[in-house]
Amino acid sequence: MNGEVAGPDGGREPSASNGEAGGADAAAHGPAGEAEVDPAEGQAVYASARLVDGGAAVGALAFVPDDAGRVLGDGRTVSGWSAFQGEETDEELTDAERMRLPSLAWLVRHDPAVTMVTVGHDGSMGYWVRRGDRDDGLPHWERLQP
Repeated sequence: MNGEVAGPDGGREPSASNGEAGGADAAAHGPAGEAEVDPAEGQAVYASARLVDGGAAVGALAFVPDDAGRVLGDGRTVSGWSAFQGEETDEELTDAERMRLPSLAWLVRHDPAVTMVTVGHDGSMGYWVRRGDRDDGLPHWERLQP
């Protein structure tokens, strides 16, 4: 479990010790010099092991409003977002051992392009697939009907 910790479901997620899911880079300093934790650190994302463990770019995102707001055993809240590399098999997607629960902040650090979908999202159910790059070099996200 190099650089990972056990998640609340028994799966693994990046640990704060490797600078990926917390640590000093996850905090900002308030006016009194006290560290303030990014609220996205407390929001969990369902993510495939292929994405988290393999370090691949995000190829697909889903938002399920019914999942959002559930509180996990570790005190984090489920964000409603799920992230995938995009080529996972049905077996990978249905096997709890192959799913991870990194924070939304980790996901944004891992692949900043996800903010093109997540920031300003209206809270409706949806599924997005990354379809190459636009003319300006940014990823093209296609929203599919739920």
